[in-house]
Formats: sequence, C-alpha cells, structure tokens
Amino acid sequence: MIRVLAVVLLLSGCVSKNELAVDDTSLIRSVEYQTEIDQLLSIDKKNKLLEEEYLREIAIAQINDDRDAYKFYIVEYIKVPRIPVPEWVTQEPDFYPRKTAQQIIRETHNNTK
Repeated sequence: MIRVLAVVLLLSGCVSKNELAVDDTSLIRSVEYQTEIDQLLSIDKKNKLLEEEYLREIAIAQINDDRDAYKFYIVEYIKVPRIPVPEWVTQEPDFYPRKTAQQIIRETHNNTK
C-alpha cells in the first residue's frame, strides 16, 4: 500500500504550469560593460560612414572616368577596418547597419543627375 501511494505521489506531484517567456527576463549590464558596447558601436559606425564616403567617391570617379581617383579611393576603402560585430549587438539601439555598395552607388547616381 505504501509503495502504491509513493508511486502515485511521485507521478502526480510537483507539476509546473507556468510557461516562461522572453519578457519574463531582464538584462542588467554594468556601466563599464555598456560603455564598452557604446564605444564599439561608435567605432563601427565611424568606420561604416568612412566606407560609405569612399564608395561614393569611387562611384563618382567611375562616372567621371577618373582612374587616378578610382585607384586612390579603392586603396583607402580597403584600408578601412571592419569590426566583426556579434549578432546580438545588431539589436542595440545605436547600431548602424552597413549599406551595400549598390545602395550607395544608387544614391550617388541619383544625386549627380
């Protein structure tokens, strides 16, 4: 009888019906860690804006058939550091997404007409 009761209690006891959701958790960062993230995002944005500037100059050099300018800006574009950013950092509010070369070329062509 005690064995049966023990088995019944074991099989029927302690069932959790609460489902956890992402909203049930919160992220707490230290000020120092958030400062590092902000610095990374700032450097990354600066580099991406520099890339965009060089790509615009490359597009203008192509439009004007200016080979010297093209060569110069290609070399400068290649020198711009690319920081590998973890996927979760792309969800940060200050993250600046990289524009594609096609987007920048399209913008440049639209602005030069």
